[in-house]
Amino acid sequence: MTDENPSVEQAGEQEKAATPEKTVAATEGIVKKDPPARPAKAPTPPDPRVLEATAYAESLKDEVERACGAGVVAEISATKSLPVLRIEQAAWYPVVKYLKEDPEQQFVYIQVFAGTDYKDYIEVIFEVHSFTRGRRIRLKTRTPRDPAELASLTPLFAGLNWEEREVYDLLGIQFTGHPDLRRIMMWEEWNGYPLRKDFSEFENAPHIGGETRE
Repeated sequence: MTDENPSVEQAGEQEKAATPEKTVAATEGIVKKDPPARPAKAPTPPDPRVLEATAYAESLKDEVERACGAGVVAEISATKSLPVLRIEQAAWYPVVKYLKEDPEQQFVYIQVFAGTDYKDYIEVIFEVHSFTRGRRIRLKTRTPRDPAELASLTPLFAGLNWEEREVYDLLGIQFTGHPDLRRIMMWEEWNGYPLRKDFSEFENAPHIGGETRE
């Protein structure tokens, strides 16, 4: 005898077989749309402190070059609110002298003196404050790595005696005119300058802890 009504299992199999066709039919004609483009990000507005410091550096450059000669300021910039002037190596001493001794400048209070070794040159930075102008500025200059030489500022600032000795000791800059240029951290027999990028402890420091390296 034939069962005219399909079983429950048969009905389930028929429904499964029909499902893909229903899915395809349901998705036909639908076009995927790209998400809306994000609005372009507005450019960051310039920092007013940088603009003001750069403007001051530009005006100070004009004053310096009127007093010390055209071209003595190689570059100007600003680090946040700090005006920066890079001075040509040969003009380092006369420019600092002018900024210290001129009655309208009087940059007399030392805040930073340091050096940094780069691939092709060594740079010295000098940050100094003027109570007359209520300003702090950063002066920079560069010397070749070989020979590394710069005019000493100790005739203008006696307090830079040890700072220049430290830069000499660690980076090898010869400060001409310094009254007592000798090592201040390493002993006199030490070979090389530890903060130079090409310094090697094993090649340049033969005497460590009282023992001699063969």
